[in-house]
Amino acid sequence: MGKKTKVVLDTNIWVSIFLNKTLSNEFGKLLESGRIKVFVSEEILKEISRVLEYPKIKDVLVKSGINSKDVLEEILRISEVVNPDVKLEVIKEDPEDNRFLECALESRANYIVSGDKHLLKFRKFGDTEIISAREFIERIEL
Repeated sequence: MGKKTKVVLDTNIWVSIFLNKTLSNEFGKLLESGRIKVFVSEEILKEISRVLEYPKIKDVLVKSGINSKDVLEEILRISEVVNPDVKLEVIKEDPEDNRFLECALESRANYIVSGDKHLLKFRKFGDTEIISAREFIERIEL
């Protein structure tokens, strides 16, 4: 098998994967194929954990029979945790988004997949392309 595509998923993508059947199936197939390697950091995991506790999201998860602990365990199962040494302050409008740039830099990710306008406007950070989930799935399936 060829080289795996390294990817960092934004929190909004993780949440969408667990709440959206189509996105879940598409990313599930990519993960099972072994063609991608997903990276997270402790900071990203903390953010995901916080977002999963938002009442609206928690309600949907509960209705689906999923709890936030299961989500985090699954993310840890399918991801590699990195601990970035470099702290960035590139995105001023939403400083939390810098955590994804830091993770991408540390893991030498090919892509950051996001639905966040603050990240998407960059399109590229160093060698890492920043694209939407739809773009990523279309590109990786080629």
